[in-house]
Amino acid sequence: MVDQFDGPAAKGDRLPRFPGVPATTAPAANDLWSAFPDAKPPADGPWTKYAVPAAPAGTTQQIKAPDGSMVEFPAGTPADVMAKAMRETFGGPTAPTDGPWTKYAAPAAPAPAEQPSSVKDFLYSAAAGVPRGAVEMGMLPVTAARVVKQGGEYLQGKVEDPIRAMFGYDAVTPEEKAQREADDKNSYLGGFLQRMFDGQDAIRSKMDDDLYEPRTTAGKYGRTIGEFAAPGGMAGKTGKIVGDVIAPAVASEAAGQASEGTRYEGLMRFLGAAFGNSGTAFARSYSAPESYIRRATDGMTDADWQRAQALQDANKTGVALSGPEAVTQARGGASALPDLLRVIEGSVEGRTKTAPFFGRRAGQVDTAVGNVLDQIAPQHPQPSTLGPNAAEAAGNVIDQTRQGINAQTRPLYDATGPVGPGGPVPPQVVPQAQFAPIAADPRFAAGLARLRGNAELAPDYAGLPDNSITVVDAVTKDLNARGEALANAANPLYGPELAGRSRAAASDARNAATTASPEYAQALAEQERLRRTVLNPIEQGPVGKVAAASDTTTAGNALLPRNPLTGSAGEAGDAARRLVAEDPATTAALVRQNLADRHTKATTETQGGDRSRAGIKFHQDVAGNDTRQAVLDAVLREMPNKQAGLSMDELLPVLHASGYRQPVGSLTAFNEAVKGALGAASPLGVLGDLVSTAGLGLAKKAGDATTRASLRGNIESLAKMFIAPDSVQQIKDAVARGPRSTIPDTLRRTAAEAGGTLFDPAGTRYP
Repeated sequence: MVDQFDGPAAKGDRLPRFPGVPATTAPAANDLWSAFPDAKPPADGPWTKYAVPAAPAGTTQQIKAPDGSMVEFPAGTPADVMAKAMRETFGGPTAPTDGPWTKYAAPAAPAPAEQPSSVKDFLYSAAAGVPRGAVEMGMLPVTAARVVKQGGEYLQGKVEDPIRAMFGYDAVTPEEKAQREADDKNSYLGGFLQRMFDGQDAIRSKMDDDLYEPRTTAGKYGRTIGEFAAPGGMAGKTGKIVGDVIAPAVASEAAGQASEGTRYEGLMRFLGAAFGNSGTAFARSYSAPESYIRRATDGMTDADWQRAQALQDANKTGVALSGPEAVTQARGGASALPDLLRVIEGSVEGRTKTAPFFGRRAGQVDTAVGNVLDQIAPQHPQPSTLGPNAAEAAGNVIDQTRQGINAQTRPLYDATGPVGPGGPVPPQVVPQAQFAPIAADPRFAAGLARLRGNAELAPDYAGLPDNSITVVDAVTKDLNARGEALANAANPLYGPELAGRSRAAASDARNAATTASPEYAQALAEQERLRRTVLNPIEQGPVGKVAAASDTTTAGNALLPRNPLTGSAGEAGDAARRLVAEDPATTAALVRQNLADRHTKATTETQGGDRSRAGIKFHQDVAGNDTRQAVLDAVLREMPNKQAGLSMDELLPVLHASGYRQPVGSLTAFNEAVKGALGAASPLGVLGDLVSTAGLGLAKKAGDATTRASLRGNIESLAKMFIAPDSVQQIKDAVARGPRSTIPDTLRRTAAEAGGTLFDPAGTRYP
């Protein structure tokens, strides 16, 4: 052991020296009177013979220690002093408690104060640190003023002399600097600042005198944590306390202890707090929910955001959409947010938040669909009568179409006689040479006889010859009708051969007539064209199917088929227009009934009693593909109330958006990946994972608990965001802000917590 003491060093500094041992080369008195320097010792006496021989002046004496080493003492060191030093250094038997020399023994050193336990010292120091931190936070303006003042003085001292030298002036002398300081203190502002600084120093000194001082390393950390508590905000959550108080406090104290006693201790404590707060800021800048949202909405344009916000904010249907549903609808399905929503709904925490929101969905859809249906038509009190009534209206449409065709070709028929545009004209006839073979055909002869013998028709043709175009046309119509009737297997008079001969006779007679009369030929051609382009599509299309329907369901599906032919929107709209023109009330009621029945089917409860997907099921049934959508639009545009179509156009996208909410299924690999991403809430979470892989059971449990807690918190945050009324705006804001910048908050908190440490004199924090 090498120690230092006042006095000349031992030769080569190889031997131990002891504190408190006088380093003098003058010989010391070798008797007991040496303890009384003011008394003159006797020249002789009974004790003289026991005196230790005086050591030569300027020399040292060596004593052998118990461990065999040699210990060096200055010459003339009293024996009791050397013995005491040896005992304190190497141990050994204590001096006798009584004897002739006891009264001359030096007073015993006071017993050292009892050292408190680290835990107790930590708690006391932390409690004492809280008022220190609160007071320092209150004095933050004074601290800031001191930083600015001293910073300005430092910069002035660095740049003033070089600037003066550039202009040929001498450097500032110490006298000038002293005068400046005096003038500054005597000025109003300088004096005011100095009084504030003196007051701050006095307050700090008072706290040092009255508050508990740490006695262990743990206590020093406790005091710093307590000092940081008030400036750190004492947040309500443990995570905030750890990040805002404990982390910067521990970093500050560690940096301070590493530089304790140096001129940089105060600065290092400040920088340590800044480092701790920066770490907290970095950890918080990483938000797992927002990070996932940014990836899930990658590629969103301003137009996409506007459409999504319109679906949620400007939605007048009453069906509330979640943010993921609205965003995905706006993107045409190109979003991963529904997958995230499914994971959230699959958790206890997420389902607790989202279940009430989606539980209201079925009622909202019922109301929204009902409102649109009421715009089409009110609910009919006897819906079973709608089908037959609609069939009658459709039959009337077909009859009116035939009549329209006849009316359009009537002028051409009239031109064949007996009444022309200018009055009575001779009837057009088939020349006798061409008519003779026709008249000889027994089928034609039988048809002519039936015409002449018909009490209702005969008067119209009584004055016309048999070969007139008008009579020949009437007979050919009878032959064609007879041929069709005989060709029907259900007819008791069924005869396919006779049917064919009847149609052949009609064709021969008509050919002869068209050759004889160009007007008749034109009339037949026009009728054929109108039948092909107008009558046949009506008879074979939706109108004809409605006319053939025997019940309401069949009639409604004829107008709004569940699986319409591709490109059939045009004929559906035409049919609706013709039926509305014939019977608007029945047609509108039929359309409403058909849509209402489909909605009722869509709302049928699933095995789990869930009706929240009724909206998307109804949408799929009536507008689940482009053809269904087009047919529905075409029919609704022809309804008496045009607003119904507009309202349906607004409702269907909302119902379609509700379909992007995925059913909660089993925990697939994707679900586990999302959970892992959300569990890694921050770099601290990653660190917990690393620790958990070290094979330590306790560490692994702690890491798992941290991950689960982070997952629960993130799921709750996302659940609240997704069902908020302004969910789309919140999602957009999260994407727009990116990783959060917490630098301003870091600087503010560091200044409040550790600003005062910049002015701790070196080595005085813990005297």
